[in-house]
Amino acid sequence: MRKEFDHYKKIAEDRRIEMIKSKLKRRLRKKFHVGEFQESGFEVFVNLKPDLSEIEFDKFYDEFIDVIEENKLLFGGGGWKTLQGFVTSAKKFASPTVEDREKIKIWLEKRQEVIDCTVGNFLDAWNDSK
Repeated sequence: MRKEFDHYKKIAEDRRIEMIKSKLKRRLRKKFHVGEFQESGFEVFVNLKPDLSEIEFDKFYDEFIDVIEENKLLFGGGGWKTLQGFVTSAKKFASPTVEDREKIKIWLEKRQEVIDCTVGNFLDAWNDSK
C-alpha cells in the first residue's frame, strides 16, 4: 500500500513541476534551463587497466579530452584508475546528439587502456535529480 502511495505521490509531484514550468515566462524558462532552454548530457564511467603508468594515463586522458573538444563537447569529472564524469555540449542551450554519445562510446571501447566503460543515457544537465 505504501509503495503504491509513493508511486502516485511521485506522479503528482512530476505533474505539478511540469505545470509550474509550463507557466513560466520565457525569461524564467531560460534562467532555470527548462523548456526550449533545457540542456542535456550523459555520464561516462571508465575502468582503466590497473598497471597503467602515470605517463600512459596522462596520454590517454589528453587524447580523451581532444576527442571531447573535437566534437564541441565539455567533460566535467576525472579520476585515476576509474575515470568518471559528465559530458555536455560546449554550446550554450545545446545538447550532445546521439551521434556524439556513440562516437565517445566507440572511441572508449577501442582503447587498449580501457577494461570496461559505460556511457549513460541522456540526463537533464541542470535539473535531473536522478
